[in-house]
Amino acid sequence: MKLSSSSLASLAVLLLVIQGSPQQVQEATVRVTEKGYEPAELKLRLGVPARLTFVRETDATCGTEVVFPEYDINQVLPLKERVIVEFTPQKSGEFGFTCGMKMLKGKLVVAEN
Repeated sequence: MKLSSSSLASLAVLLLVIQGSPQQVQEATVRVTEKGYEPAELKLRLGVPARLTFVRETDATCGTEVVFPEYDINQVLPLKERVIVEFTPQKSGEFGFTCGMKMLKGKLVVAEN
């Protein structure tokens, strides 16, 4: 099958558009309250960039930071400020996140779908 030059040009433009398309981002907001992380479990898709926003709403807990050991992330959470944590899940499974004292606990559930 022979393609015309206009067909080849259209195909090249289509490939550039597909390659240049921004990747999806999965987003969630986690509130840090007197009860802990709300929600305490987040479901994420493998290989898709994640943007998690943490908002600490109370000074009555030790939730002044959030730690993701699997991703080597340790982020301070100032009171009543939005803090964004970004990473891309590279392994499927369950991965915990905690406060600095490991009293507050949450879980990431990473799956292919």
